[in-house]
Amino acid sequence: MKLLHRRPAPAASPFSMADVVPGSRFLVCDTTACAHGTRRHIPAGTGYRCTTCQTLKGDQ
Repeated sequence: MKLLHRRPAPAASPFSMADVVPGSRFLVCDTTACAHGTRRHIPAGTGYRCTTCQTLKGDQ
């Protein structure tokens, strides 16, 4: 009996330094949508916006 295995699906898109916004930070997101995990936040005014759930953190 021969077992066949599938290869894992390729990643949706490879990481590129062009995708990184200058000034972005990895901060803990306090929402349940992000499961209180560390997510990338980009500068938005005087605060930071979560790239996953779009909530603002810090001074607005």
